[in-house]
Amino acid sequence: MASPNVIAIGGDGTDELSLLDILDHVLNSGVVIHGSIVISLGGVDLVYLGLNVVLTSVETALRTIEADEKRSLDRGK
Repeated sequence: MASPNVIAIGGDGTDELSLLDILDHVLNSGVVIHGSIVISLGGVDLVYLGLNVVLTSVETALRTIEADEKRSLDRGK
């Protein structure tokens, strides 16, 4: 049986991932969350709420920025 801080993947429970493993993977690869909510009354939009969230580690973000800069410099040559 899986402990409360372990997530079982699959039906037999042999593959388990801890919350720390999932968080490590998310921070190493990065996640983008996008959502929006519109509140309307009588067919008229009254409120629009948009949400864009990027979740990653600083190291991963810097590595991605450096790779993009290098790629753009290579194209310019």
